Amino acid sequence: MTLLAILLLAHLCTDFLIQSDQMARCKRSMKLAAKWYPLLGHALTQVPVAIGIWLVGKLMRVSSWPSIEIFVISLIIAVITHWLIDVTKQNCQPILKRTLRLKTNQVPLISYIFDQLLHLLVIGMVSRLLMTNWQTTTMSRWLLAASVTIGTLYFADYFISLFLKSLDLNAERLPDRAQLGRHIGRLERLAILLLFYTNNVASIAVVVAIKALTRFRAIEANQHHFAEYYLIGSLLSLIFGCLGGYLLKLI
Repeated sequence: MTLLAILLLAHLCTDFLIQSDQMARCKRSMKLAAKWYPLLGHALTQVPVAIGIWLVGKLMRVSSWPSIEIFVISLIIAVITHWLIDVTKQNCQPILKRTLRLKTNQVPLISYIFDQLLHLLVIGMVSRLLMTNWQTTTMSRWLLAASVTIGTLYFADYFISLFLKSLDLNAERLPDRAQLGRHIGRLERLAILLLFYTNNVASIAVVVAIKALTRFRAIEANQHHFAEYYLIGSLLSLIFGCLGGYLLKLI
């Protein structure tokens, strides 16, 4: 479990906390020759993160901590597969579109889901094959809790954005506050996650009500266009917040 926790947190930090907007644009390029080197650098950012986590655990003498040999082998596999998935992701989108018969605006969402599932599948398989002891430790729980928090705030952020774009909503008539909306959404999910984890589920309604009040004029001005956009986004944010809180309680 400790190896899984290390690789998972390193992956999430690389893809959501460290990744720049420029790197995200590079991933969307169809030119393999132009993006293979920058994306290799992106994949390699996992290395210092993972090494830092591993060293902390080693210095603290955490039980069931992976040996240096197992850690290095798993990290090399994780970096190489991360790079290969990112390099081929955009070029596989036409195949994905034809195979699943997707609309053009649905392709980025499905591609994003498959991309993250592949990363998680590799991490899970490597951890399962290389580590025989799956004992859960306090350290692994903390690492998994950090991963759940990052996933709730940032994975959900991109998922909701791509999901809304995949719908046939009139985006031209919506207020241009995407970046501000993302920050509000992250704070909302963080509040929901903490309230769910501390068993203050009833207080979640207060968070949702406050957000609704701040958006009332925008909903009124844009009539049903913004109302649909707001309702779907808020419900997805609520689902991810509650799911994250539930996972934290399981950990």
